[in-house]
Order: sequence, then structure tokens, then C-alpha cells
Amino acid sequence: MKKSIIYLLLLQVSLFFAACEDYLDKKESALLTSDQVFKDPINFQKFVDDIYTYYHYWPGDWACQSFGGLGRIAYSSFEGASDLAEASRAVAGTNASFNLGNWSPSAYGAQVELLWPWTGSYAAIRRCNVVLEKADSVPGLSSGQISGYKSEALFARAFFYFELIKRYGGVPYITKSLKETDDMDLPREPYDTCVAKIVRDLDAALPNLPQLKAQANVDFGRPTVGAALALKAKVLLYAASPLNTEPYDINIGARDTSLYYFEKPNTPDEIHQKWVDAAKAAYEVIKLEDQGLCGLADSAHYRNIIYQTNSVDAKQNEILFSRVDGSFKFSGGKALMGWVGFSDVGASKGYGGSAGTYPTQNLIDMYEMEDGTIPITGYNADGSPIINPASGYKEESMWNNRDPRLKLTVLCNQDQWQDRPVQIWFYKNNPTISGSEMKDAQDYTTTGYLCKKMWPEDLRQGGVASVTMNWIWFRYTDVLLWYAEAMDQAFGPNVDGLGNGKTASWALNRVRNRMNPKNSHKRDLVTDDKDFFLERLMNERAIEFVYEEQRWWDVIRYKKGNDIFNKPVYGVRIYSPTTSPTPSTTFEVTRRKIENRVFYDYMHKYPIPYAEIEKSPKLKQNPGW
Repeated sequence: MKKSIIYLLLLQVSLFFAACEDYLDKKESALLTSDQVFKDPINFQKFVDDIYTYYHYWPGDWACQSFGGLGRIAYSSFEGASDLAEASRAVAGTNASFNLGNWSPSAYGAQVELLWPWTGSYAAIRRCNVVLEKADSVPGLSSGQISGYKSEALFARAFFYFELIKRYGGVPYITKSLKETDDMDLPREPYDTCVAKIVRDLDAALPNLPQLKAQANVDFGRPTVGAALALKAKVLLYAASPLNTEPYDINIGARDTSLYYFEKPNTPDEIHQKWVDAAKAAYEVIKLEDQGLCGLADSAHYRNIIYQTNSVDAKQNEILFSRVDGSFKFSGGKALMGWVGFSDVGASKGYGGSAGTYPTQNLIDMYEMEDGTIPITGYNADGSPIINPASGYKEESMWNNRDPRLKLTVLCNQDQWQDRPVQIWFYKNNPTISGSEMKDAQDYTTTGYLCKKMWPEDLRQGGVASVTMNWIWFRYTDVLLWYAEAMDQAFGPNVDGLGNGKTASWALNRVRNRMNPKNSHKRDLVTDDKDFFLERLMNERAIEFVYEEQRWWDVIRYKKGNDIFNKPVYGVRIYSPTTSPTPSTTFEVTRRKIENRVFYDYMHKYPIPYAEIEKSPKLKQNPGW
């Protein structure tokens, strides 16, 4: 084999990414010859392990912000792009571009979400392709090691292709490591073709992946059977969703249609079969629960899904696949893991932090009452809520008697936190006087709420505690709700269409009632209305996965961006009658508009980066861009 210095830059040569340096260029494996990498089993394992870097960072990300959460967008969660949260304008980055509707194929101000997923995914995919090509020829590897490495690469290739198609639609699908002499002017492949190839990779990986409980602790974070089955179910669910099955009617005006890429819509029969396939795929994961290999975290351990006291506890039944981020400490307003940092999405200046993303009133309104009654049924033209009188909901006590997940997710005024009440108020008679968490200034909440879900209480100013926080890609709750959605779309809420005794209602109500250990049917949703069921299921997904960056994609894949993201987001102003309020003080709570959001129809699919279009005549743009 010809010896040559294997810099990551050379390993990433293809049509799809410009020459750029990232921190991997400084890793040991980037300074080795090809013989040293591919003729040494230890170095080859390091080469395989470098794939996992791409679950964390994109090349070109100057701050090495995490891909998929925990501060991946300029110290704020991507949830701020949705209606559920508002990102601090000082550090909003991509969120600001998305909120204002000024993102473009040039990705100005929004590279983290529009450009780097393209370049980063293809960089990861090429590394996967190299592993698949070289594994058999590495001396000293056992057959089990070879099959294991190949399975990891197949899973990762499927994972990153899914990250591409959920953003851009069908893409060029490359399954070999391209060389400089290869034809790199490649066309996009249809979305359904990409899905079929992703599923093929996952099916090929499955026989050589371990079950989670059989996986050694040192291998936690590598894919398992449950992870592969979950990814397959999610891929098929997205493939069945309206964005990827119905006509994509975007007005391009007088522009040349040959410049754009148009997907062929599915027939009604094809759409039905897609939902059936998605339900079957989700059920394959549900069968693992019957074997004791996964399950729902109970109410006592619900908070521990996101963070744990140690790395061993992170390996739990609820989590099917997560990124290993490690132990975090509170320092200077940021939770730090080594040299990688993210701003606490919860801690405002009053708690010594610099919170980046705040829950909106839009999110608060989505929580049902404790018994499952819907408190708000709509909104008037001025944005005021239409209150269901049977719910017992009152604006002045809006946080009381709600779904218990509200107070596990959001910090409201006067909630007890870190040994004192949260102070999010202005003094009624002199608004220049306010509580410690409420000022009209940077790093204070703009909405009247703080994020509790991603802020472990042990992480506090001056503290030395550390907490394990791993970003979760798939958890079992997700699978149950995928199953509920697919079954509802294919058969309706209460039809046992697969003949396994498990209906859409069965799956949804398991999630709705997990916080009620003494009454497993307290919050059952009982309906035969397919559309109403889907509405409540999407509401359930919004509150269950807030800050896990699912809301944007759920809205996008149903082509509801105009209905949901093209509207204002709201917060509250809270006024105290005294400068020293207590939890028994009666506060005046007033809704207020935070921002008018902007969203256009063509934004349901991201633009192919302009630089890539310029390099490849065969690469067509999505309509509207």
C-alpha cells in the first residue's frame, strides 16, 4: 500500500465539503501513515472511534458546540427555533435567523444548522465508508471485531444519512470513499431511495450489535440492537409523514424549474403502507420491553432520564441511544466538561449563570390539567386564551394543578430551587425594583420562566458537584409515541391493526399515565377521532421532549410550519405588591408578546448549501430557495 500521510482533510475529500480545519486535525491518528492506521488493529480502532466525534461536533464549528443539544447553537438550545422556547438575543445565533425567517442557502448566521450538518454528515459518512472498505484487511482483527466495527460504521452511516434527509430531502447517497479522480458531480437520489438504503444498512448492522444489557459499561454510547431498531423506526416514521409523501407545492414564480429538485408524491395506498411499516418497526422495539431489555422510567426516576449521578446510572432502560458527554460542573455561568462548554439553559444571573434559552408561554399553555382536562382550547385575535371553564384553570394561578411534568420542566416564579424561591417579578409600584431572576437585561429571562429540565439542581454557583449528562438521541418514550402515531394514521386510535393487542391508544396512554403510579388510567385519552388523537399526541410529544429538540422536526414533517412557527411567541410579566414577596403573596400575572416569528412555506425543507450547488451542476436546489 502506498504510504501517505493520512490527514483528516484527505479522508474527507469529495464533492461535498470544502477544505477546512477542525480539531480532529490535531488528533494522533491524523499524523499517521496509511500503513500505521490500516495495518495496526489498535490504530484502526482509533480510526473507527473517530466516527463518534461527529455525533458531537461539525467541522468548522469554531466553538466546538455540540451537534444535537447541550448548547450546540451559540450557547442556546435549538428549541429556541421552535415555539416552545425563546433564545437570548445576545447568543441566539442560528435561532435568531430561524425566528426572523432570514436564513438562506448561503447560511449566513445559521451555519450550525444549515451548512455544517451537510459537510459534517458527509465527512462522517466517508469515514464510515473507509471503515467498511478496510476492516477485512486489517491484520490481527478477529472475525468478531471486524463484524463489530462494520456494524458500528453501518449504523453511523445510516444515522448521518438520516440527519441529511430529514433536513434537505433526498441527497446524493455515497457508499464508497471517493478519490480525487472520481466523478464527484453526483445528483440527488429520491427520498424513498435514501430511506431504503438507510434501512438496508441498519438491517445489515443488527446481527452483530449487542443488546444494551449485554453491552460492557466501557462501550456505553456505541450502538446496540435497541438503538438500531429505534433509528429504523424513526426513519420509517419520517418517511410516512406528509412532508415526504404529499405534493410539495411551493410557488417558485417565474424561475426555471430545471434548477429545482422535485420529489414524486406517494399514492394513498403507498402512504398507508408506509404508516404500517413504521408501526411494525416501532413494535420491534416494544418487543424488547417484553424481554426486559428496555422500558419507561417510572415517576420516581423521571428526572434522572436527562442526568444521572454517575456514568453507570446513565445506562438505563429508558435510554436506547445517547451521546456520551460525561461529567459536568458549574463554573462561570457555564457547565463544563473538560474544554467543552455549554451555557446553562436554565441558570440566569440571579443564580450565577447566563441562561441561553427560556420556556415560552406557548409551552406552558400546552400542559393539561392534572386530571388530563385541556385548560386552553384556543386563542382570541388579540392572543388571549380561550379558557375551558370545566378545567378549573385560572390565569392568576395558571401553574397550579397542571400535568406534573410542567414543574419538572419549567421553573416558575416562587418555585423552590437551590434552597430559595425563584424570584421572577417586578415590584408593581416601581418596576425598577425586581426579583433576582427578573431584569430587562442580558442573561435574565425574557419570558418569565427558566428551564429546569436541563439544569441539575446540584449544579450551582460556588458548588463543586458534578453531574453526568448525556445527550439522548432515542429513548423508549419516543418509540411508544412513534407507535401510537403510526397506528393512529394507519388504523385509527383503537384498532388492533397488527393483531398484537397493542393499539395507538394503548401506547399513548402509557406515556400519559406514567407520572400516576397509583392510577394507571387517570389521564387516559379516550377517543375514536383519528385527527383529535393525533392533535393530542403531538401535544404530548411537545411537552415530553421539550429541550430535546424534537418539536421543530415534528412540526416540519407535518408541513405545519406556517400554522405554528409563523406566529408570535408569548411570555408573562409578573408584578408583586411588595418588595419582599413570599410564596403566599398574590401576584399579578400578565401575558405579553415576546416576538413575532416568521416562517415561509419553502422552509419546510432546508436549502442545499449554495457552495455545494456551485460546485455541482447535477445537484438541484429545493423549491423556493
